[in-house]
Amino acid sequence: MYILVSQTISMPAEFWGTVQHHLNNLPDDDVKLISVFPNENMDQCVCVWEADSIETLDGYLRNKIGMVSKNSYFQINEANAIGLMI
Repeated sequence: MYILVSQTISMPAEFWGTVQHHLNNLPDDDVKLISVFPNENMDQCVCVWEADSIETLDGYLRNKIGMVSKNSYFQINEANAIGLMI
């Protein structure tokens, strides 16, 4: 399934440093990063991921990124999505 994650980032330097470190290991067996859309200040981000569940993705992100962002998730309705390039 495809999942949209909206992230409010409390510590941008730490967050993006950790992201850069872990990007070398993607795709993981459980998750695949599709797109990343940060704002200009790098303190908010919207990402599209592929994972088998929101719980799997949430566990992955908490393990890799830690608690430097507040995340909200929703499953993308693929049949009605426009512009989802897969």
